[in-house]
Amino acid sequence: MFALEDIIKVTKGQNLNGKIPFKKIAGVSIDSRTLRPGDLFIAVTGQRLDGHHFIAQAISKGACAVIVSREISIQTELPVICVDNTTKALGQIAHFHRSQFNVPVIAITGSAGKTTTKEMLAAILGGQYRVLKNIKTENNQIGVSLTLLRLTKDHEVVVLELGTNHPGEIRWLTEIAKPTIAVLTNIGTSHLEGLKSTEGVFKEKFDLVKFMDPSGVVIFNKDDSYLKTIEKKRIPQKKISYAIKASADVKISALKASPDEIQFTVNQNNFSIRTIALHNVYNALAALCCAQCLKVREDIIKKGLTSFENCHGRQEIKDIAGVRVINDSYNSNPISLKSAIETLNLFKTKGQKILVCADMLELGSQSKRWHERMGKIISETTINTVLTLGSQTVYLFDQIKKKDRILSIHCQSLEEICQHLKRLCKSGDVVLIKGSRGMRMAQVMEFLERNLENMTTCSTPGVEQVVV
Repeated sequence: MFALEDIIKVTKGQNLNGKIPFKKIAGVSIDSRTLRPGDLFIAVTGQRLDGHHFIAQAISKGACAVIVSREISIQTELPVICVDNTTKALGQIAHFHRSQFNVPVIAITGSAGKTTTKEMLAAILGGQYRVLKNIKTENNQIGVSLTLLRLTKDHEVVVLELGTNHPGEIRWLTEIAKPTIAVLTNIGTSHLEGLKSTEGVFKEKFDLVKFMDPSGVVIFNKDDSYLKTIEKKRIPQKKISYAIKASADVKISALKASPDEIQFTVNQNNFSIRTIALHNVYNALAALCCAQCLKVREDIIKKGLTSFENCHGRQEIKDIAGVRVINDSYNSNPISLKSAIETLNLFKTKGQKILVCADMLELGSQSKRWHERMGKIISETTINTVLTLGSQTVYLFDQIKKKDRILSIHCQSLEEICQHLKRLCKSGDVVLIKGSRGMRMAQVMEFLERNLENMTTCSTPGVEQVVV
């Protein structure tokens, strides 16, 4: 894959072990457990683990060279390359590798919908091309780099999700990946601890456009109040807008929702997605625009969208003993929580609508305000019961408890939430689980999967229809 001389050149590294013999590197690894003989081991320092502690294991597994950011005490005859920052070196190597390939690279960013859009697009493109994509949500400096290092001559297109929680990260990821197509899904109040404001989020996300291929394509959601300003910006790239409401290059002319799918029409072509979440229509439109840019046949686009299944933990529906459970426990921020609330509000049910809601994290000084706002939104819906968990959902709870018609309970633990659900859930109910990953709401879903059969008697889902 690489010559060691190339690695030293692109990382500006210094060899700590004397003269470097000519050596070919088979691959790159940051994990000593999965390293293969002939791999270069990069001692990346993360939040929980420091790769420098695993250099001996990497050498014993057959590493051909090591990249470090400090001197090590281990005696070895292997090349040891010292750099200022091992994570940055990983990105520099990934950028060098990506530069060897002339393939379309699609980069997707936004406050919400990145992973779903990526998976939808990959499902479509897979019907016509050999696709490389991030595994799960490998969307940071390490994940994007490792994805690009898996690029081979067999791949015909790359689909990447780019995430950020501090200024400058999107620029760095864009410089690593060199995208030819940029997709911006939406701008909302996410990662405010690092990005400070919604304007800061937009500025950070727009770096994808500023530092991508100037001859590329920018695809954006024109219904978004920030992204619609791209239309008037003087940028060298071609612009393609999509929308449900606004006038756009790709616009929906008809929309119909049912309990199991949403159907929509674009340019007299009918499409359907197996989801109850209306925000996924925006994700589908973004994927549709990308596919059309790459000249994917219409029948392949339709098949890809129809066959797509929601990503795990993202408004994933399971019918368990007569209760429809919507698992949206993967993550939470104001834009995704508002979408979840709207989804639950759409249902006309035989039973109760129950929202299980935990803290939205990384909102910094604006956390109280946004939890209060979400509480006010919930108060105006048809949701019957709300169970909250966490220090920040107290503010959400305080807004909801003003409404006598809503049963609201603030819980002190996941166990307490589960016990209330065990008492409350009945056949015909719809339960939606939402919260940031750090709140471990996936455990509530696991509890319901284990116990719901014993808690209810009817085996028919309680949803009659979805009202749009």
